[in-house]
Amino acid sequence: MYTVFIADDEGKVIKGLINRVHWDALDASVIGYAKDGLEAERRILELNPDIVVTDILMPGLTGLQLMDHLKGKCDAVFIIFSAYSEFEYAREALQMDAVDYLIKPVNISEIEITIKKAIDKFRTQKLSRFQSEEEALLHDILEGDPQAAQAEVFRQYESFFIIQLKLNESQNIDAVIDSIRTWFIMEGKLLLSRSDTKLTLLIVQKDAHLANNARKRIIHNLKDLQTRQENAFYWGLGYIVDTPEGLASSLLAAEEMLEYCAFTLSQLDNDGPSPELPLSISDSEKQLEDLIMLSENMDSAYEALARIKEAVQQQNSSPNDMKAQIIDLAYRLRIQFESSHEEIPDASLNWNRQIVSPLLSASNLDLMFDVLKDFLSFLYEYASSCAGSHRQHHHVARIRQYIQEHLGCSINLNDLAEEINRNPSYISYIFKQETGQNLFDYITKERMRHAKYLLKSTDLKILDIARACGYEDQSYFSQVFRKHAGVTAGEYRKGE
Repeated sequence: MYTVFIADDEGKVIKGLINRVHWDALDASVIGYAKDGLEAERRILELNPDIVVTDILMPGLTGLQLMDHLKGKCDAVFIIFSAYSEFEYAREALQMDAVDYLIKPVNISEIEITIKKAIDKFRTQKLSRFQSEEEALLHDILEGDPQAAQAEVFRQYESFFIIQLKLNESQNIDAVIDSIRTWFIMEGKLLLSRSDTKLTLLIVQKDAHLANNARKRIIHNLKDLQTRQENAFYWGLGYIVDTPEGLASSLLAAEEMLEYCAFTLSQLDNDGPSPELPLSISDSEKQLEDLIMLSENMDSAYEALARIKEAVQQQNSSPNDMKAQIIDLAYRLRIQFESSHEEIPDASLNWNRQIVSPLLSASNLDLMFDVLKDFLSFLYEYASSCAGSHRQHHHVARIRQYIQEHLGCSINLNDLAEEINRNPSYISYIFKQETGQNLFDYITKERMRHAKYLLKSTDLKILDIARACGYEDQSYFSQVFRKHAGVTAGEYRKGE
């Protein structure tokens, strides 16, 4: 169905055209109207109609100025419908390639004849841009015309699939198109449509059994073409379907794969199952979070980050899903860091401007992970700047106090973490940084010191002393004591 836009400053004219013309019989419909030339220009560029019926004198822009402004910006053909019969107006309109210049008033049948002429002219202009009628129909399919796929010309074929290519602006796109048009399709055709730097290919075949071989051949040709280009391009392969009506699903699959490939800067050659991930994303994130707290250099953190990137990429999710995952990771890294150190003030980090906005606006996966790398660098520098702060001294003092108060109990990292409301990994990290000792070595050392005190100052049985120092097993306590004191508990008590 052909689309029509009406521009006229008289509401009754617009209403008359909409209600009196037999649009259905013309296979056309009115999709919009405007009473002002400037508004008409804006809406025509927005709606992209096939035919524009315009008055000459209107507020904002005249009909002739409207035609001039839209030249090269839309594919519509124009009909002038005016009360002014001046020869100069008519001559200028026809010089600007208007279909006709109708003088009001005019009967409906004459308007309909002119609209038929406009449809024929639009169709001729459109076909002149394509190699064949099928390519013009492919263009209509891409424009969302549901009737284009039902055209009789497609009924001679048994299989269909779509491929989309995204090329860099620096490439010679015409040369790429010329190369693609030389590809041979056995018992079929390759149809092509271009929109800026995106090419859409439709492969149609009369024998459905040849479709898979054609698909493999196209992939081979794409790889060969890519190696001959100075800059890489990406492509997305759609499903093979057996009816023209199935082209919508093939197009959607091609678009999704192309979007994924262009975003991740990597190429998928088929739509088979994804390879098994070498490392789950959640494990990678946990590893990365631990490295932020414990690693003494950035290389190990960057290595974990690279593994996260690989895991995200191999999921074959949509770019929006990947963005959501990565932004969520950044949020959780910040929360994890702040729970272990301290809240990062706005003066030190403008979270939205420096992290969230760059992640949202990133055009590909590499750029997103560049933002994450910068964020990690900031976290390391910030952790280093507050490593010797009063807050850290205070945390270590509280850890020591807790250990002294619980020498007779089981002590673990989770208990200590809950006591000072910090991450377990952070506790081990700051304790060693502050004291130079491993946390559990310190706990054992303090238990042995307490055991020695009890052995010398009390008559408690060794089993009771072991329990007072957090050891339920006397045998194990004896082994640990001998290792630290060089003698048994009994020998130490006797002073041997």
